[in-house]
Amino acid sequence: MGYIIIDLEFNNLKNITNYHKNFFEEHGNFDSIGLENEIIEIGAVKVDKYMKPINELREYIKPSIFPVINPVVTEITKIDMDILNEKGVTFEEAIGKLRDMFEEGDVLCSWAKDDVVELIINANHYNYKDLSWLNEYLDIQEYVTKILAHKKALGLKAALDELKIKVDETKLHDALNDAQYTVEVFRRVYNSRVIKNYLVKDVYNMPAIHVSNLENVKINEEKLRLECPKCGKKIELETSIKLLNWRFAAVGICPKCKNNVLCEVLVKKTLKGEEAYNEVNSIVKNEVYLNYIYKLENSDE
Repeated sequence: MGYIIIDLEFNNLKNITNYHKNFFEEHGNFDSIGLENEIIEIGAVKVDKYMKPINELREYIKPSIFPVINPVVTEITKIDMDILNEKGVTFEEAIGKLRDMFEEGDVLCSWAKDDVVELIINANHYNYKDLSWLNEYLDIQEYVTKILAHKKALGLKAALDELKIKVDETKLHDALNDAQYTVEVFRRVYNSRVIKNYLVKDVYNMPAIHVSNLENVKINEEKLRLECPKCGKKIELETSIKLLNWRFAAVGICPKCKNNVLCEVLVKKTLKGEEAYNEVNSIVKNEVYLNYIYKLENSDE
């Protein structure tokens, strides 16, 4: 069993008219493609169950979807068309080399779920069907955030700083270098017994894709656990679950330990297009609890 940590770099058309004013007039509309990010670099590092390095990979991918490299992408990644024309291979060749790194029992890992989502979306665009090797998955960001006892998701740079790992910032936003830095973070908090609780057995059914229009979402309370973070007893909600900014929320009381609990629900979609929930339940002080009751009761006004 091993862990294969990937990192991807993308090209996209975000704010492209800031640099090419007549871009869409010249090249047409790309909405029908159904793809926002085209992978232009894959970086991967394979380690064994003892965190010893086994293999690594860097592949540039010659773009075939978007006709130019967004200047913002080049500024961040230092990747331009000269590099991609000289070193780039097809998407099928690059993902094939990534596939060849996998053996039975290996776990795909990334810093947050975005990269594995985009890998599958790009594969679907190219009609690349050989994805049976994408079996178990580990979101290292989620694991590290929990182990280091942070409520909000840590960025890779923040995790590197907290663990006092020396970083050459000029090497960040390079797929292989970022994968290597992710390995360094992972190595320092790795626990073979604890890690089993964070493995996703079915990549296609995990909450992974951001839902932008939350106003049209109605939470199905029957799908929520609503467990007290201290004792695991089901929380008795005092408010209904309502949309607050970027997530849904409610407050309630644990009938067993009598703690005030804030229940936050993040709505995402699976790669199969089904709605899925991420729950974060936190014990809060009475003042915070009352403040949330006020916010929730007045959120419709």
